[in-house]
Amino acid sequence: MAKPVVLDTDIGFDVDDVWALAFMLKCPELDVRLITTSTGDTEYSAALVGKMLEIAGRTDIPIGIGLPIDAVGRTHSAWLGSYQVMDYPREVHADGVRAIVDTITAATDQVTIVCIGPLANIAAALIRAPEIVEKSRFIGMHGSIRKGYNGIDKPMKEHNVLKHTAACQKVFSTPWDISITPLDTCGIVSLRHELERLSGF
Repeated sequence: MAKPVVLDTDIGFDVDDVWALAFMLKCPELDVRLITTSTGDTEYSAALVGKMLEIAGRTDIPIGIGLPIDAVGRTHSAWLGSYQVMDYPREVHADGVRAIVDTITAATDQVTIVCIGPLANIAAALIRAPEIVEKSRFIGMHGSIRKGYNGIDKPMKEHNVLKHTAACQKVFSTPWDISITPLDTCGIVSLRHELERLSGF
């Protein structure tokens, strides 16, 4: 049976979250119940998610617009074009934090929150409804333990923690099932072009 999942992402600046979302949509073992956007212009990020879901034929997934904290560059604007979040044909929740709480509360099975951005939305959800820990678990891309960016052999200030440290402290101090993939693991993953693989490089 597919596991119910909420994806919380700061998609829209680096390309990593675009790849992560595309990969998640191809995983039959995951039942994506909601995608929320965090940090920066969260409506712009939600529009990116909406356009990707339409292209993937996955308009069964609702979108939640998260907390618009800080300014983040819109590096995918050219690809997004004139597409706006209001163009998405499925539900778009203006209050993404409430959507997280409602999705977890309504689920009959444990929901896995997969967070690949700063943790403002998740911390806010815990403040609004601390009881969600009883029906959910957390997996996050956060931190740096022994390795830094690009596999450098020293810990570094990882972006998702540094951006909103207080929110991260709130999430990590909460007594629920938490797993993280720090730079020690996710920071050394390299995506290569299919033609390179086929040619033996």
